[in-house]
Amino acid sequence: MQKSETHRYAIRLAFHGASFSGWQIQPEQKTVQGELTAALNSLLKEDVKIIGAGRTDTGVHALNYVAHFDTQHVIDQEEIVFRLNRFLPARISIFEIKKVTDDFHARFSATSRSYLYTLRREKNAFGNDMVWNYSRDIDYQILDKCALSLEGAKNFSAFERSGSDNTNSICEILHASWIKENGSFLFQIKANRFLRNMVRSLVGTMIETANGNRSVQDWNTLLTGGRRSDSGHSAPSQGLIFMGVSYPKTPFHEREVSKY
Repeated sequence: MQKSETHRYAIRLAFHGASFSGWQIQPEQKTVQGELTAALNSLLKEDVKIIGAGRTDTGVHALNYVAHFDTQHVIDQEEIVFRLNRFLPARISIFEIKKVTDDFHARFSATSRSYLYTLRREKNAFGNDMVWNYSRDIDYQILDKCALSLEGAKNFSAFERSGSDNTNSICEILHASWIKENGSFLFQIKANRFLRNMVRSLVGTMIETANGNRSVQDWNTLLTGGRRSDSGHSAPSQGLIFMGVSYPKTPFHEREVSKY
């Protein structure tokens, strides 16, 4: 590594969220951002600030996450990936690191983000830390209608974590659907932005609607706004995966974009 002027690098990574209190650094908590920051600081001998594509809740996973950092060093990109993967915990994997222009921002340059939620309908001894095991009766047609009604720009204040300091609760949903696959129900959603806890509260409320504990009319009313206490319980965090993020100028030749 050679010292020079400031250089910006993007990181594409994955993490299994069970061991972490989400992405963002928190006091006395083990987080993905905290582990990655400590590893980079140790390897670069420099205080590095890492910016991620967005927050994830405690226990949420990421299949394809993007972050960026600035450094005074010119980095051997393949070598730093190798060294980081040896340094980091087993549940964080670095795929690649690429030099990007100074105007790239992992969070603010993003045009959309995608999530996947898995609801397992049949008991299985394996993989329970990445699904919500739910065997009660569900009307799949109602689930499907709920998902389709999400598309477009709407006020999602009823699905935002209470106490959030957000001043704008309007999100544009670009795609939302439930699909049946191998005994599971999979919820796919892509939007220009997400509010805190939004996907998990959407899933939990859709399930309450599809199992008869909440009316479809009530669901439709929630999509016009409201308070978090108006909507349903949040689905468990282990079933949620951050799938990918889109940028106008892709740093990884669209390898960072969700594949569905």
